[in-house]
Amino acid sequence: MDRAVATHAPDTAHIQQAPRRSRFSSRGRFVAVMLAPATILLLGLTLYPFLASFWYSFTDYSLLKPNDRDFVGLANYVRLLSGSEFWASFRTTATFCALAVGIETLIALGIALLLQAESRGSGLLRAIYMVPMAITPVAATFTFRLIYSPSLGVLNAFLERIGLPPQAWLSDPRMALPALVLVDVWQWTPFILLIIVGGLSVIPAEPLEAAAIDGASGWRLFWDITLPFLRPFLAIAVLFRFIDAFKTFDIIYVLTGGGPGTSTRTLNLFAFKQGIEFLEMGYASSIAILMLIVVTLATRIFVRATRLMTSGES
Repeated sequence: MDRAVATHAPDTAHIQQAPRRSRFSSRGRFVAVMLAPATILLLGLTLYPFLASFWYSFTDYSLLKPNDRDFVGLANYVRLLSGSEFWASFRTTATFCALAVGIETLIALGIALLLQAESRGSGLLRAIYMVPMAITPVAATFTFRLIYSPSLGVLNAFLERIGLPPQAWLSDPRMALPALVLVDVWQWTPFILLIIVGGLSVIPAEPLEAAAIDGASGWRLFWDITLPFLRPFLAIAVLFRFIDAFKTFDIIYVLTGGGPGTSTRTLNLFAFKQGIEFLEMGYASSIAILMLIVVTLATRIFVRATRLMTSGES
């Protein structure tokens, strides 16, 4: 009798587990069906354009002859890397990113520390500082276009009030790039500020209080305690802003169009002009692929350097 029960026991367990498996499998099918439209749309809007652009970069595809797409191998990349236009645009892009992200990080860090020290009214100030980030880039760009106007701009009017000569902010090759950096700093400093404020809010008070009791100055408190805690947050903010600044297009296109001359022509604008104005889609695709490679390599180097710094401190 016991043997019979033991013999039938696995069948009973199998019968009890079967509904559970079917329930999980039906839930998985339901999730897959619900996610399928969004997944297909995402792949259609991202994967297919990327693969098409990657293939076009190895062809001589031009909108002047859309039916002729001959495979040319690495000819577009050789032409790109051997020409001076790419390297000039690369230097302009690197300069813009370094100035914009560096200034934004310093300003955001200073404001965040001031907000932490001043508790009264800090919530209202944080809301005010977030306003530039909420404005659409095109609206902010047209506003700065009026501010930079040589005859009607408030910036030149202010310079004349204090006895300084007016400047051709957008038509002078020496002033155009700093003017673009100022627009980017005004709009995206709140993004870094938001991340730094979040980092400051999770710093424990015990190490700061212990160091203050030991007589540490404000600078030592910041350098030895606050900054090490903030380093991961700063790394995230700088990385996100670098990627976003590297592909900046709207403010440059609206304010300067890459000019005067080529003084503000970044890689993004260079690819746009080659593809849309000169209709060389294969050549423009090679620029876009190289931009992706540069961003990927820079991101990996930055992340690796950040990890080494963190592990060295720990």
